Formats: sequence, structure tokens, C-alpha cells
Amino acid sequence: MFGDLTIIDWFLMLVRWVHAVSAVAWVGGSIFFAFVLRPVSAANPGAMRPVMGSIGGVYRELVDASIIAIIVSGVIMMFNRLTGDDASVAWFIVLGVKLVIAFWMFYMVWRFRQTSFQSAAGTGIFSRLSWLLGYNALVAFGVIVFFLATLLRELFEAGIR
Repeated sequence: MFGDLTIIDWFLMLVRWVHAVSAVAWVGGSIFFAFVLRPVSAANPGAMRPVMGSIGGVYRELVDASIIAIIVSGVIMMFNRLTGDDASVAWFIVLGVKLVIAFWMFYMVWRFRQTSFQSAAGTGIFSRLSWLLGYNALVAFGVIVFFLATLLRELFEAGIR
């Protein structure tokens, strides 16, 4: 059962696992933050202010560790795929889209930190733009990246069949 796996296979399996767990921690934490903590904080700001301060620091560390792990493991996985002959043109296109979205997400985190995750208050078009380009967009992009990762895996496996 395990006899056919080499040290490289085990290493790559560990790298894929680290990549997946880091992505789940970041995107899952973002979903919890966006759809549970922020609404509760908006409904009861006085009671949640001290809690959000404590959670914010821990969440920031989680995101930092996740981003580092995602980048390192992603580079390893990408070069592993690029050194083989099994990647199709479709695989490269999906990878390119995934990388663009992922880098945009990294930029968004950096930008949010510059503004302490404060979204533009207001009504009308500014409120809608804040929703589309703000923290909710980060969550949506994370879910899209998960889908693209699944698509990459399927395209790669179809290429080796």
C-alpha cells in the first residue's frame, strides 16, 4: 500500500496538505469573521469591542502564517507540475487565473492592514463599492480560488490518464 510511495511523493503530499490546511484556515477564518463576528460586532459594538481587539491580533497571526505557508507550498507545487509533461494549456490558463486572484487577495490583505480593515461608510454607490471591493470580496475570491484549485487538480489528473 505505501511501498510505491517515494520520499518525494511523501514530501509532495505533505506540501499539498500544508497548502490545503493553510487555505482552509485563511478562507474559513475569513468567512467566520465576515459572516459571524462582524455582524455581531455591528449589532452590539460596545460589548464586542474588547473581544474584537483580542480576536483581531490572533486572526492577523493566522492570516500571516497561512499566507507564508500558501506561498511556499504553492511555489513548490507549481514547480513540481511545471517540471512534468502532464500539464495542459487549460491547466496553465487556470493556474494563471488562480495566481492573479491569489496575488490580488494578498494585496487586499496588505491594503486592509493599512486602513485597519475599515470599510468605507456611507450609502448608495460607496456602500456597494465597499461591499464589492472590501472584505466580502476577499472571502468571495477565496472561495473562487478553492474552486480553481479543484479544477487544476482535475485538469492535471485528466492529463495523466
